[in-house]
Amino acid sequence: MEILSKTIKKLTEDEYQQLLHEVSGKKKNKPFLVLETTREREVEDSEMMEILQVNPSAYYTLKSRLNSKIASILSKKVQNPIQTLMDEVSRVPAHLFGNNREFSVRALKELEKQLIEYDLNAELILVYKTLAQLHLHSEEFDSYETKFNKHVAFSLAVSKAEGLFFRFIKKLGVYQLNGQESDLEEVIMMKRELSNICELYDSHRLYVLFNIAHIYYLCIAPHKQDGLKARELEIESVLQRMTQIFDSYPMDTFYQNIKCITDLLYFEYYIRTGNIVRADYYIQRVHKHLPELTEKHLMNFFVVQFLKSKVMKFQIDGNLDHLQNYSEHLEKYGDLNIEEAYHFISVKRFLAIVKFYQRDYQGAAKKINELRNQMSLKQYLFTDIDAKLFQALQYCILGDDSLCMQIISSLKRQIREQDSEYESARYMMKLLKTSLKPADYRRKVKKVAEMWTEFEALNKGTYQVLTYVKVDETVIRKMSNPIKD
Repeated sequence: MEILSKTIKKLTEDEYQQLLHEVSGKKKNKPFLVLETTREREVEDSEMMEILQVNPSAYYTLKSRLNSKIASILSKKVQNPIQTLMDEVSRVPAHLFGNNREFSVRALKELEKQLIEYDLNAELILVYKTLAQLHLHSEEFDSYETKFNKHVAFSLAVSKAEGLFFRFIKKLGVYQLNGQESDLEEVIMMKRELSNICELYDSHRLYVLFNIAHIYYLCIAPHKQDGLKARELEIESVLQRMTQIFDSYPMDTFYQNIKCITDLLYFEYYIRTGNIVRADYYIQRVHKHLPELTEKHLMNFFVVQFLKSKVMKFQIDGNLDHLQNYSEHLEKYGDLNIEEAYHFISVKRFLAIVKFYQRDYQGAAKKINELRNQMSLKQYLFTDIDAKLFQALQYCILGDDSLCMQIISSLKRQIREQDSEYESARYMMKLLKTSLKPADYRRKVKKVAEMWTEFEALNKGTYQVLTYVKVDETVIRKMSNPIKD
């Protein structure tokens, strides 16, 4: 029921009324009742069965058919501005059997120009194959056969580059979850392979794919941070060209769905280089498109990176409005697959971070606890340790000593066999235990504040924990106060 509910609530009123008409014909039948009830309020499956007066078997059959029907209707609404060109491509084989060979050749050559402009290589293969067959008895046959072979190779290269691109961003996410050097090496290897393919061909599509990957790599890879600021002119030039490409191909489905990525990349870069003035400009541009972006599954990685960078921005300028903007919508309508570990974990953690800075420590602890209950983080040791420390910090602030110590005990067992990799995590556990011990209040406040400063100095290297946490005097006092609110 949850997926159906989120889908229906995302629709505009016009879209919903059209869907209602197509599904039920506006008759007050069972599908009508399901849609109307779900649109108006949250409802559990058990309550819905009572409303419909059906048994579980009949209800789940109805829901399954309704989901399929809605998916079929909504899939037809996906914008595909290049459909007219694709319709022409679908008619290409028929030209072999046309009654006017010269007309067919002229039409195919015109189509060839448009496909070259839009970098549609798979479609060009069909055009060149057909042109070669139409010129079987002329000298031009060899020329079209050569073009056919060339574009088969080119199409394979583009297909390989696209596959590499998506594997690259997936691995970049995994690296951020566990911080392992081996994952970073794989990221570097895939970027190098993507670069090699792009150097072989002059293609604006390959240019876009490579540079999206390249800029995120520069912003995330630790060893690239020092030289990032010096690349400003280079990165601005690349993003300006990408914007020109998107504007030049208004019918390209891929480009028109990802064109907001330049704003995301600008924001990512300016946050990483500490240029808050420019970052302020781009965060407002991104916020306008965020509802649309979060509904596109393909954009999950880029949205998650934006959320992480928003936290970094808050730590610099303390702008809570920018941080919490859209978080309620994300919490209510976000539809992430638990199999997408990086996206799922990052969004849940972001929502917990927002609650922490809203001083809703109970809410922050609850969000992290929900995450840990919904999926096992054991395969991501670094993230698991970080999440537990964040949860323990909330319990410390709330004065729930037993839950805080329970997590600390679990963490001690977990990192006992680790070398010095998690030294800052060990120190944070010591800091939390100090906060819980009975002592003179003023002395303890001073001690905890000093220890937090020492923790920040120690929290360097690959396994930095709680990097998104910035404490103030209020938090330090709450940690130190034996009498909680």
